[in-house]
Amino acid sequence: MRVASVLRGSLPALLLVIALCPAAAFGRSDSSIIRAMNSVRAQHALPRLRANHRLARAADAHSATMARTRVMSHGAFERRLRRYVRSRVIGENLAWSNRCNARRVVQMWLASAPHRRIMLSRRFKRVGVARRASSGLCFVTADFASAR
Repeated sequence: MRVASVLRGSLPALLLVIALCPAAAFGRSDSSIIRAMNSVRAQHALPRLRANHRLARAADAHSATMARTRVMSHGAFERRLRRYVRSRVIGENLAWSNRCNARRVVQMWLASAPHRRIMLSRRFKRVGVARRASSGLCFVTADFASAR
């Protein structure tokens, strides 16, 4: 069998998998929330956060768990994140809302001193963000890590 025939035959299956799986499952962060965070960081003369696919996978897994159980909790986030990245410093912000647009999520974090401190920390260089919806609620996880 020729390679071209195999590729042509498997293309519909691949397209179906891509359509059914959320982007975060492939390690893509929620770019609108990262842009909103970077906009606030720029106002504070802080370097921009860079999307990290491993942190995005961690964030997506946690957001999916929160949406499924409808329980918002950090849990043992340090142990959980260390399975995905090696870093000296890690942090996590969570949010839930019935309206989950990027600006609203970032404003919620700015209004909370601990979340604001994490989002505006100079130590963090990498981030992964994911949001998952369930029964009219949206759960967001932002996982942060230093350069190494």
